[in-house]
Amino acid sequence: MRLFIAISFPESELRAISDRIAMVKSKLPPAAWVRPETQHLTFAFLGEQPESLLPTLAKCVEESLTSVPRFEGQLRGSGFFPNARHARVGWVGAGPEEKFTAVANAVRSGVKAAGVTLDRGDFRAHLTLFRIRDQWPPACIEIFNGALRDFKSDPFTVDAVTLFSSELNPKGAIHTPMRTFALA
Repeated sequence: MRLFIAISFPESELRAISDRIAMVKSKLPPAAWVRPETQHLTFAFLGEQPESLLPTLAKCVEESLTSVPRFEGQLRGSGFFPNARHARVGWVGAGPEEKFTAVANAVRSGVKAAGVTLDRGDFRAHLTLFRIRDQWPPACIEIFNGALRDFKSDPFTVDAVTLFSSELNPKGAIHTPMRTFALA
C-alpha cells in the first residue's frame, strides 16, 4: 500500500484560499490544480509499503511524537518551488515554520526507526495548490502571488498527524485516513 503521513487543514481556511484563487484563475495558464479534498501538508511520504509494517510504524511514529507539543498553526503567503523564475509548484505557506519542522523531524525519525528509507528532500511547510509543466510568464506569476501574498488564515490547532493510504486513480488519488497520532 502507498502511504504518507500528513495533516489536513480546516475546510473554512481551504475555502478562503479557493475563493481568492477563483478571482484570478481565469487569468492564469493551465495548471494541475490539487482538489480541495486531497489538500494536505505531507510530513513523510513512505511510498509502497507492506501492510505488515503498520504495527511497527504506528509504534515508532507514536513514540517519536511524545515530545512534540501541539500548537496553533496558520496558512499564509504564497510562492513557487523551486522558485518563481522556474516555477513548477504553486503553494501557500504554513507557519510557524519551526513548529511544523519539529513535527516533520519527529515523524521522519519515527518512520526511519520503523525501517523505511525516506527521500533526502528538505521539509518546507506548505500547502501545494497546483503543479505546472510549462513555464508561466512573469505577469501570471505575479497575478497568483498578488492574490495570495497577503493571505493569512485564522489560527487553527495542530494536535495530531494522520497516516493515510493513497490509491492512485485516473480521476485523482483517493486518500484514506488509517491512523491518527496525537501530539503532546
